[in-house]
Amino acid sequence: MGRKPEATMKHERRQQTTEPNGAATESALVSHASHVPLVDVVDPDYWPRAVALRVVIALTYCALILLGVLPMEFAWWLVSSVGLLVYACAMFGICIRWPDKTWIHRDVSPFSDVFVVTLAIIAVAQPDFPIFVGYYLIIMSLSTFHSTKYVVAFAVFAVANMWAGIAIADSLGRGEMNVQLSVVASIMAIFTAMNCDVISTSTRKLREMVLEASMTDPLTGLQNRRRFREILDAHNTPTRPLAVIMYDVDNFKQINETRGHVHADTVLIAIGEELRKCFRDADAVARYGGDELIVLAHVDSTADAMMMGQRSLDQVRTATGISLSAGVAVYPITTESLDDAVNCADQALGQAKRDGKARVLLSPSLAQAA
Repeated sequence: MGRKPEATMKHERRQQTTEPNGAATESALVSHASHVPLVDVVDPDYWPRAVALRVVIALTYCALILLGVLPMEFAWWLVSSVGLLVYACAMFGICIRWPDKTWIHRDVSPFSDVFVVTLAIIAVAQPDFPIFVGYYLIIMSLSTFHSTKYVVAFAVFAVANMWAGIAIADSLGRGEMNVQLSVVASIMAIFTAMNCDVISTSTRKLREMVLEASMTDPLTGLQNRRRFREILDAHNTPTRPLAVIMYDVDNFKQINETRGHVHADTVLIAIGEELRKCFRDADAVARYGGDELIVLAHVDSTADAMMMGQRSLDQVRTATGISLSAGVAVYPITTESLDDAVNCADQALGQAKRDGKARVLLSPSLAQAA
């Protein structure tokens, strides 16, 4: 993927400005998914499948014991297998009961998993059986969500647990410590962590680039219609009124025909950049299609929304020499949904174009309510 559009880069460098008493609420408009791990955005079913796999692993472990592949005394078999099954089912129950608590599986469960594998080492008490491979699997899964330092530090923690498990088994007289095998396994765990992190970091960056491309307009660097749709769906019950302002570039067809498409593209880029400057970082600014742009912003009243729309028209015209027309609607003051607000803003925009362009109008229903 190439360099980010200049409009996006400048937007990212700007300091956030907010209105009094609105910062906490407004930030949700554009940062709704910014703190969510990428896997939760791309694949929301990832964690249920991962936790279900833990149950399958526990059942496989019990089956290996019953088949005699993992020899151990009955008491140790009962404690380790029942304990593992209870733990796996408990994690699955947490995932079903609190599906949004993914941090439990991402940050807490790896430590529990290491403890379970350590108990398995003590239960089997035979260094020739590579139970410690379980540590490697946990380390590989961690590399998807955490930094290099975290993964390597966790690998050291896993190695320490492995040595502790072997030492306990040896002290109980259940198995002789194999120092050579333990050293090799320890080194392998560290290098596994480093290698998995390299691969995972590259994959994670690629997925982030794909996700960004899917939500960004490639020409202007603004959010695209798909991303704007997601923001609308996430804010159907706002704590403050939301203004929908739809813009259209006046005489854009004439610009296309007389100056060419390349110049018309530069006009859209300049307008998008200036329009982004007119609003707070917390507000959503998107290219809706063609020469139409749309904004979702927190306001206090319809008058506030109109003032916001007029100010943006003036600023864009001063900076670019190009006039815009705009239509405004506010939810939930006079519309029943954000979709209705978008439709009302579109109608008001059409009326502004018919009335002579270069102006901002409230939707008919809002005008009557005001």
